[in-house]
Amino acid sequence: MLEKVGTSEQFVQHLAGQGHLTHEAVQRVRTAIASTGHAIDVVIRELGLMPEALFAKELAGFLRADLQVDFTALNNEVLLGRIGQRFAEDKALVPLRLTDEVLELIVANPFDADTMDALSYLFDVPVKLLIAPRSAIEEYLRHLGQEPGPSDVIDLTDDDNKSSDVERLLDIAREAPVVRFVSRIVQRAVDEKTTDIHIEPQEDLIRIRFRRDGLLDAVETAAKSLHAGIASRIKILAKLNIAERRLPQDGRLRFSVRGQEIDFRVSIMPTIHGETIVLRILDRSNVKLNLGSLGYDEKAREKIVEIANRPNGIILITGPTGSGKTTTLYSMLHELNRTDVKIFTVEDPVEYRIKGITQLQVDPAIGLTFASALRSVLRQDPDIILVGEIRDRETAQIAIQAALTGHLVLSTLHTNNAVGAVSRLRDMGIESYLLEATLRGVISQRLLRTSCPACAGRAGNMTCKTCHGSGFNGRQVTYEILEITEVVRQAISNALAQEEIERLARTNGMQLMTDHASSLVKSGKTTAEEVARVVDLEKS
Repeated sequence: MLEKVGTSEQFVQHLAGQGHLTHEAVQRVRTAIASTGHAIDVVIRELGLMPEALFAKELAGFLRADLQVDFTALNNEVLLGRIGQRFAEDKALVPLRLTDEVLELIVANPFDADTMDALSYLFDVPVKLLIAPRSAIEEYLRHLGQEPGPSDVIDLTDDDNKSSDVERLLDIAREAPVVRFVSRIVQRAVDEKTTDIHIEPQEDLIRIRFRRDGLLDAVETAAKSLHAGIASRIKILAKLNIAERRLPQDGRLRFSVRGQEIDFRVSIMPTIHGETIVLRILDRSNVKLNLGSLGYDEKAREKIVEIANRPNGIILITGPTGSGKTTTLYSMLHELNRTDVKIFTVEDPVEYRIKGITQLQVDPAIGLTFASALRSVLRQDPDIILVGEIRDRETAQIAIQAALTGHLVLSTLHTNNAVGAVSRLRDMGIESYLLEATLRGVISQRLLRTSCPACAGRAGNMTCKTCHGSGFNGRQVTYEILEITEVVRQAISNALAQEEIERLARTNGMQLMTDHASSLVKSGKTTAEEVARVVDLEKS
């Protein structure tokens, strides 16, 4: 990315402070920039307020950048060809050199951040600026354009190649409102602790919705004319195929929001009104990798840690999509992560990077499935294996085999309650005697919105700046933990029905999710309506 160079307004103030512009001249410059949208160097040149050479010298000094005065020895035709001479002429810039660490540009207007960002994203390196008078840049490009060379060849092929580098740059740089719109939406979403951004084209507009505390909320709309630019912008940032509009695409990108690097998972899907885009915010600073911060009480934490510290077996987290299963798994890994154990994860996708843990992302397109990856991981001498999800019989069988050979396996399943995991694995073809031998515990959980502490959960109080009138702020887990005690193990071995296993577990002290959720209501942490919305009271 481009290092901060200040703003044109700050440079105007600098020129005034140096005695180059009077108060009246400053006002004229501001008015001209606002009315024409021209760059500051163009405005000052057209108003005749400063010699161009002096302006460039002052600008270089203001930015602490080098001043480029000699264009005779440049060897940049190939690099200029990659950018495109028409683009360079339009933006008054000349590429000087490209290395693995930096792209050096000679520019007349360093305050065109959209263009600099576009080039930085395209070449995937930071941009370093050198300053030159616009007339010198224009003269160099004009002279170069009179001779056939690599840049001419590139320009001729641009018309037939919609995914060319030049078209990508023009799409971004010409749509400054698009760049600002995407940046603003992302910043707002992060500030409001959103988990997902939905950019949804409708027939005549774009609807923007945020998922906060598990619920979608329409936050604003935008003109339909912006949609193509928004989609292109996000595709470029996520390094996706900008020309592909017929097939779904998935990717990942990173934004800097208020100085903090935040990862986003990108999903783009074609619809009848255009491509709908969902950005999942993977803000590592908001993820507290400890069970207590998720809402597990001390007794539950002690039980989970005790189960997780057993030398082998399978521990499962169950619940629907969006119930916090992955975060709970990561929290357990955080408890287990020591220098004397090797932890390997197989995920789809890898959402959070954890220091000291080896993480692998599956890629079914090349045959790297959960099952095939798990087979390979077993040859890497792991102690603990996290499998993002047991989706099929093959993965379940390999996980069971890993547990039988002395490994601790953590994974997730989609079931309504903890005991349901036993039935689900049976349905996958896993024999009861294998479950009895390997299963160590099952945690079933949901996420409940917690009552807003600022307004005591009074929904509709639009003056509350904490919850914005929803009555809720944040979420915590409600859960049930099935520990595989000797009684439960015997019930599984005897292939007893799910209801009978649950009855025996309760007799041995298991608390159902409904009971835990009721205790949260009684303590004022949430509401009965919220529990009814999230927890299936009939099946829990």
